[in-house]
Amino acid sequence: MKPVLISALYHPYQVGGAEKVARIVAEGLLERGHEPVVITTQPDAGIRVDHVNGVKVHYIGLKNLYWPHARQPRSGAARVLWHAIDRYNPAMAAAVGRVLDQEKPDVVHTHALMGFSCAVWKQVKSRGLPLVHTLHDYALMCPKTAMFRDGCNCATQCGVCATYTAPSKRLSRQVDHVVGVSRYTLERHLQAGYFAPTVRQHVIYNAIAALPDESPRHPRAPGPLRLGYVGQLIPTKGIRELIEQMSAWSPDECQLLVAGKGATAYEQQLRTKAPPNVRFLGFIDPDELYAAIDLLVVPSLWQEPLGMIVLEAYMHGIPAVVSRRGGLPEIVDEGRTGTTYEPSEAGSLREAIGQFVRDPLKLAQMRPAVLRKARHFVLERLQDEYLRVMADAQGVHAAGASSRLLGRPT
Repeated sequence: MKPVLISALYHPYQVGGAEKVARIVAEGLLERGHEPVVITTQPDAGIRVDHVNGVKVHYIGLKNLYWPHARQPRSGAARVLWHAIDRYNPAMAAAVGRVLDQEKPDVVHTHALMGFSCAVWKQVKSRGLPLVHTLHDYALMCPKTAMFRDGCNCATQCGVCATYTAPSKRLSRQVDHVVGVSRYTLERHLQAGYFAPTVRQHVIYNAIAALPDESPRHPRAPGPLRLGYVGQLIPTKGIRELIEQMSAWSPDECQLLVAGKGATAYEQQLRTKAPPNVRFLGFIDPDELYAAIDLLVVPSLWQEPLGMIVLEAYMHGIPAVVSRRGGLPEIVDEGRTGTTYEPSEAGSLREAIGQFVRDPLKLAQMRPAVLRKARHFVLERLQDEYLRVMADAQGVHAAGASSRLLGRPT
């Protein structure tokens, strides 16, 4: 099989999880004897072809006002115009079409499409190719990708988002198979009217490039429960709310290690308000943090599509306390690999953590179940599941084409 994967970013331009998954899928296909080709964007004009770990990659110069991944301030007017162009970008779609004509793939699998726009779907279907799309976030519904505004999750699309994303919604009906990185992410789009009623639906949880560390862990030394937070220090992640709860315990009972950075002013606010049992570590090696903590806390306020940090903790045998937001509850087996809580309920986070403060032996009891859960999030499982979806898309498409040639209903 010769699949083409279209991803807004790819090595060396990696920013988030979507492009990491695209690379994992592409390299897994290559290892299994297939001929994957990747189409991605680059900040420089023109087109170049390279190979990354044996995978052929077409880098297309972004045809828009600016490269959005540079840390450079832009005016409000420039951002609005950039997103307006990105709703339906015929220049980028035409460039993709030329690569498709050159490569002649069997199936096309799109990931994050910022920079390309959903106009590429029209190019794919005009060539009669089966189309798979993976939902990594809410970019099809919200230009900011988060569906979060003024401190609250958006229950529905606002008028501005509905206008911006109208082309994406209309063109989504051309997708043959849609994959959500969580059931929540998939259902959110279906409920909003995205994709055709006949689209084939799949949930494929992400994976990470690690194996569960099943070596015996040293018995927990007497002392305070050590919590860990890993990620950006931004309001949507709920870090302020977590820090506020830490005043419920003394440093001898419970401590919080915070790994990550944020905007200078916001981070300074957090540091000023933090009680003595909170330590800010900045950017550190995640393995170093996991070796120092007993329990991960993911206090997100926004609807996280999944939460890769939980998978990392599982690989180290560490349970997690997560908010009931987005896909996070889907990857925690309540009472076995961690626990969930409702952020809108006063005291809910404190109680979720408090049960482990009162009975730290629960952590050792959970470790075997956590490690068993971790085995589900290895690369081979994700690669196999995506291969099955693409093979199914190719097979159904081929069967439909054959039936049409014979004059039979599909």
